[in-house]
Amino acid sequence: MTSTVAAPNPLRPARAWVAPAAMAAVLGLFLLASPLRVEEAPLAVEQPDGTWDTPAGTPYLVETSWLDSGYFLWFVTWAAGLSCVTAVLVARRRPVLATLLAAWPFLTVPLLGTFVWGWWLALLMITCLVVQDSWRRAVVPLVVTLAGAWLYALTNVPAALPIGPVHAGSYDGERPVEAGLIYTVAVALVVGVAAVVRTARASSRRSLAAAATERHALEVESVAVERARLARDLHDVVAHHVSLVAVRAESAPYTYPDLGDDARRVLADIAGDAREALGELRQVLAVLQRTDGSARAPQPTACDIAGLVEQARAAGQDVTLTGDCEDVPAAQGYVLYRAAQEALTNARRHAPGAPTTITLAHVSDVAGLRVTNPVDHPAGAGDVVPGGGLIGMRERVEALGGVVTAEREGPEFVLVVSLPVGPREAVPAVGRDVRRDAAGVA
Repeated sequence: MTSTVAAPNPLRPARAWVAPAAMAAVLGLFLLASPLRVEEAPLAVEQPDGTWDTPAGTPYLVETSWLDSGYFLWFVTWAAGLSCVTAVLVARRRPVLATLLAAWPFLTVPLLGTFVWGWWLALLMITCLVVQDSWRRAVVPLVVTLAGAWLYALTNVPAALPIGPVHAGSYDGERPVEAGLIYTVAVALVVGVAAVVRTARASSRRSLAAAATERHALEVESVAVERARLARDLHDVVAHHVSLVAVRAESAPYTYPDLGDDARRVLADIAGDAREALGELRQVLAVLQRTDGSARAPQPTACDIAGLVEQARAAGQDVTLTGDCEDVPAAQGYVLYRAAQEALTNARRHAPGAPTTITLAHVSDVAGLRVTNPVDHPAGAGDVVPGGGLIGMRERVEALGGVVTAEREGPEFVLVVSLPVGPREAVPAVGRDVRRDAAGVA
C-alpha cells in the first residue's frame, strides 16, 4: 500500500469563472430588456423680460442634434452594457477595474437625465463576487454601490427597467430618504447572503482538507503497520535459517573432530557472522516496533564502515577504503553504513573476486560515498536492475533528502550516495582518518 499526495485539481481555475459568467449572462439579458429611454424636455418658462429659460436640472443633451440623431443614445447603451458585463466577468480578479468599468456609465446621467438600473445591478454583482474572496477587496465596490443607490434615491432621476422608467421611493420620486434606507438594507442583505455562502464554502474546504489529512495519516499508519508485520515475518524466517547456520558452524568441530585448525577458524568466523547478522536483524525489528520512551540500541555510523571492510577482507574480498568519516551526523552515518553494507553484498554476489573501492567524503554540507567494482559482462547485457536492496537503500537516502545513482560507467559499476548535512565545523588535525583506520584493521 502506498500513500499519494493529491494533485492540484485542474478544474479549480475554471470553476472560478462559473459564478461570474452566470451573473454576466443574467445581467446581459436584463440590460437587453431595459432599453435606455430619454424623457422629453420640459417646456421652457417665459421670464418677465420676455426670454425663455429651461428649468434647472434639465439634461444637457435634450433636444440637441446629437441626441436627436439616435446614434449617441445607441452608442451609450451598447458601450455601457458591454462594459458592465465585462466588469462582472473580471470582478474577482480585478475588483477596482471592474468597479470603474461599471461606474463610468453613470457619468452620462447629467447628459441624458436617466440611466439603466442594470448598471447599478452590475455594481451589486461585483460586490457579491469580490466578497467571496476578501472583505478588504470588496470595500471599494461596496462603497460605490451604496453611493449609487443613494444618488438614485436623492436625485429623483428615473432608471430604465423592463417595465419602463422608474423613480426611487415612489412614482414621482417622493420620500427619497426612505428609498435610500431601503436600498441600503437590501444591499446589506444581499452582501450578507454572499458572505454566508463564502463561509459555508470555506468550511466545506476545511472539512475536505481535514478528511484528506486524516486519510493520508491512515495510509501512512497502514504502511507502517504492514512494514512492521513484514519485518517480523522476515525475522522469523531469516532468523531461523541463520541460527541454523550458526549452530552448525559452532557444532561442526565437535561433530567432526578431525577438522584442521584453518577449518575451525573459518567455521568460527561463519558462526560469528551469523550471530552478528541475527543481532542486526533484531535491532532493525526493535526499531520498527519501538514506542516512545523505550530504549534504543546504538546504531552504526559512517566510521563503522571500516569494520565492514575488515569483515569483507577477512572473508577474502578485495576491498579498499579511503576518505574521511569524521563529523558525519548519526542519521546520515547510519544510512551510509547501510549503503556500504548493501554495496559490498552486491559486489560479492555479482562480481566475486573483483576489487571493490569505497570512497567516503564529507565536504561542506554534503556527505556521501562512492563504491566501484569492475564488471565482466558487455554493456547492455546486464544493465542495472534495482532489487530489494537498492530499493531499500534509495528509500533510506531519499527520506533524508539525498540522492542515489547506480549505473555502469565504462567497465565499472558505480554506486554514488549523496546526503545533505549541516555546515561542517572545523575539527582538530588529530581527527580520525578512515584510510588509516582501515589500513590498521586490515
